[in-house]
Amino acid sequence: MNPERSQKHSVDTLFSFLLFGLFVLFLLVLLLFSAQLYQRSVGSLDENQNLHTAATYLTTKFRQHDNAGSRYVAHFGDLDALCFEDVIDDTACTTYIYLLDNELKELFTLSGTTLSPDAGTTIAALSGFDFEQTEDGFLQIRLTDKDGHTASLALHPGTPEIS
Repeated sequence: MNPERSQKHSVDTLFSFLLFGLFVLFLLVLLLFSAQLYQRSVGSLDENQNLHTAATYLTTKFRQHDNAGSRYVAHFGDLDALCFEDVIDDTACTTYIYLLDNELKELFTLSGTTLSPDAGTTIAALSGFDFEQTEDGFLQIRLTDKDGHTASLALHPGTPEIS
């Protein structure tokens, strides 16, 4: 046996293990940074999802009720609510949309029925839901999520006139 050759083999093995260790360390650091980036992305999506869901829902509901008198603002319990009227099989129904306990809720019921606002279905988690009818016919809606981000809508009934 050649002693020089066995020493060289030990150094080669040590170098290989060191290189493998550095590779594993690099992979762990990459995995750690990727996980943090993923968490931030998911958090951002959740934040935008509530505002987007609420805005899309309200816009769609507003456009579905484009008839005169089919939408109005009313008190529902101690809350202000957007109300949308429907007639289904000769039966009048009302949809109430309101904010209760930091949740945008919808309650669909027969018109004239008295229900508690707690009976509504949650649409999105929001901390603010303000709306007002402007003099020029727009319904201004302002939504605020739990982190303070806002979205504003200006909805107008009917088909726009082209001059």
